[in-house]
Amino acid sequence: MCYQWETDRFPTPAKCELRVLNVLERDSAATEADVELKVITPLLTGRNYLGIPVAAIKGKQYLAPAILDKKAGKTGGYFPDFSVWELALPVLIVEAKGPEVPVEVGYREASLYARHLNSQFQHGVNPCKFIIACNGHELSYGYWDSNAAQTVQVGDLQVGSRALEALRDFCNYGLLQAHAARSIAQIRLERGTAPSALAGGPALLTSPKPFNTFAAELAPILRRYFTSTTQNNDPEIFEKAYVGSDNITEYDRVLESLLKDRISSRRIVSEELSPSRGSEPKLTKAIGNFKTARADRSTEGELQLITGGVGTGKSLFARRYKELLQPPEQSKWTHWAFVDFNTAPDPIVSAENWLCQKFVESFFKENPGFDPYDGSNLSRIFSQDLQRRKGIYDETRKKVSDVEAEKLRIDDLQKWQADPQRLAFGVCRHFAMERREVIIVVMDNVDRLSLQNQLTAFGLSLWFLDQSKAFIVLQMRDETYERFKDKPPLDTFRTGVVFHIAPPRFLDVVKRRLELSLDYLAQHTAQMLEYSLSNGMRIRYPNTMLGEFLKSIYLELFDRKQNISRVLQGLAGRDIRKALDMFVSILNSGHLTEEQITSTAKGGAISIPEYRVLKILMRTEYRFFHDRSGFISNVFHAEPEWVQPNNFLVTDILFWLCDNRKLTGEIGLEGFFTVERIAGELQRRGFVRDDVRAACSWLLTKGLVEADHMNQSEVDFGDCIKVTASGFIHIRILTERLEYLYGVLTVTPIFEKRVAENLAEYLKRENQQGYQGAYQQARAIEEFLQYLQEQHRKLKEAFMEFGGPRTGASFVIRQIESALRYFKNPTVRTNERNMLDE
Repeated sequence: MCYQWETDRFPTPAKCELRVLNVLERDSAATEADVELKVITPLLTGRNYLGIPVAAIKGKQYLAPAILDKKAGKTGGYFPDFSVWELALPVLIVEAKGPEVPVEVGYREASLYARHLNSQFQHGVNPCKFIIACNGHELSYGYWDSNAAQTVQVGDLQVGSRALEALRDFCNYGLLQAHAARSIAQIRLERGTAPSALAGGPALLTSPKPFNTFAAELAPILRRYFTSTTQNNDPEIFEKAYVGSDNITEYDRVLESLLKDRISSRRIVSEELSPSRGSEPKLTKAIGNFKTARADRSTEGELQLITGGVGTGKSLFARRYKELLQPPEQSKWTHWAFVDFNTAPDPIVSAENWLCQKFVESFFKENPGFDPYDGSNLSRIFSQDLQRRKGIYDETRKKVSDVEAEKLRIDDLQKWQADPQRLAFGVCRHFAMERREVIIVVMDNVDRLSLQNQLTAFGLSLWFLDQSKAFIVLQMRDETYERFKDKPPLDTFRTGVVFHIAPPRFLDVVKRRLELSLDYLAQHTAQMLEYSLSNGMRIRYPNTMLGEFLKSIYLELFDRKQNISRVLQGLAGRDIRKALDMFVSILNSGHLTEEQITSTAKGGAISIPEYRVLKILMRTEYRFFHDRSGFISNVFHAEPEWVQPNNFLVTDILFWLCDNRKLTGEIGLEGFFTVERIAGELQRRGFVRDDVRAACSWLLTKGLVEADHMNQSEVDFGDCIKVTASGFIHIRILTERLEYLYGVLTVTPIFEKRVAENLAEYLKRENQQGYQGAYQQARAIEEFLQYLQEQHRKLKEAFMEFGGPRTGASFVIRQIESALRYFKNPTVRTNERNMLDE
């Protein structure tokens, strides 16, 4: 269950600098809520008082209720009014009572609950040391295991008083931090060691794996059809390889929910673009309506938003529409320009000149029949300026000479031409007002910018629209539009119709590129080719075998009844650029050896089992997996700088995000939750807040989560994150695959030296032999599983809510157990439904 935070009940510290805490003594109608708000809250958070950060203070609903005092007739569950947490440990319990209740009652309840919390930890670890109780008149404080409480009058707790100084000396925030540090040191795991560090270190991890020589002949094809550097401007790509929305393959329900835009169903004024091989009627109609409005003497420009995820093909669609999909009649009166915001200054401030300069450069390139630098065209572009200066030219001609008048006119044209804004808007005015034609400006790759730069680019586009009166096509991420559509500057577009473009799927894109590749092979390669085996033998083969190689790999990856297609699509997500890079890596990989290609090809097809694909994606051009070696990440990762490093923090974050993916988070979008909220949930399981934030940043850099600010570097507690399709695939699929589990052992920190040494021996043998058999891999994973189970047991003893049945820690252990069971007996499959498939 997700907990809705109560942080709004706490005023900011600046509002807590009260110097009078005895207001309740003069208020006969005071309640327990008044005690909480007017006494306890400023006492806890005020800089002049205890100075405890608001984020460290949790309300009633944070802790589970407990039956503590049956002798006193309390048969229901009890939980304290406030608890203070530091380093994932409860260190202070605070109980509020109404003025009519003796303070001793509250103190006794707080003491009992502190005792209950300490009983959840291992012997000798008692983090919940401090207790406070207050009824508005009196305040008692002391230690959980002592009956010698100190009681003071609330009215005496004035700034500078001895009573307040004594309370501060008892439990100010610095003392709480120091106590938490001593307590966490008692239950912190020993220093972690990666097995690779004991088996060769960096030299082992970075040792290269040469590409297979068979695929060398494919290099021209891979550069031409499977790299994304220039594909948007390649006619062969946008003519023959584009995947329309009517050709999109669908996967299972859960993966579909992460691949698709899950907020699109809530759009009231959004329309899905449906490009076919020959048309896209919605955009055609929008441009036609704009032309009609201009004919009716409308002088306004128009902004057309196209939303979608990064890498979903918005740029390719715009290029394809311009070159192929717009009707012939429309192309006669439209003039296009593409402004690539990948080259924009960062941050995008005062970028008006840059935008105008890029517009002119692109306009000249896209409309070669009109040279904006030609003398006659300059006169047309600056006709209004020339008209305003006509009187000066006439006077100069009359009083000086025609030569001087013409010289003055040329100087003006040169000055105006050097002004990017004057030149750009002169071009737009000439075409829009004098020729009555339409200029279409595509603000390209805006969606790839950070959140703030996207919003700035929107405002910049509005400025250009106002000055140019053009038809502006602006690309934007779904989340940006949905989150800020009612806020400046996007609220100016509230009445417009937003077009949305769905991403094509990995297999559909690859299929189209393969069709082009086969044609290219038939026309541009020699009839007979050759490659070398590792033993030096050279194999000659017909060029048709390259085509069979490509087709066989495609069929093996996407047409078989197996999970690998789902894995590939999930890892790529909505980013087609990444998908193409992954396919190229599979074709080139040295982990797909020439011997394997030769032996399997004898039967007429090339077989690539799932485990080999995973190995390629994990290791790419390296012999072993490491943190920068491929497209897959290690979910058992931990940083030595974390306060409480262990192998379960990353899995718990991923599982929690997957488990709550259908819920609406703090910013009103499905699946997006603040790091603060996640840290609060996981803190009760023993994960330190700062560790959670650091782990979320690591997940962001690996593409396993996405952030609302659109950056890919780090997040803070106020930022929101959401699990990506890749993150789901990692926790749901990969943790149940032996190849993945064995592969990540190289860099997984192991917090038991003996286990790290044992696992290092497996890596040494693989390094010597060049491979590791399946049975040896399974044995290594069995030892890893036993190690994780022992770590799970220790953390369960140390932290009261760690490792429940619906947590990432328990989930991955079940996944590993399932993987080993299936390896030992592939014929036996469990019918138990995986909880992340719900």
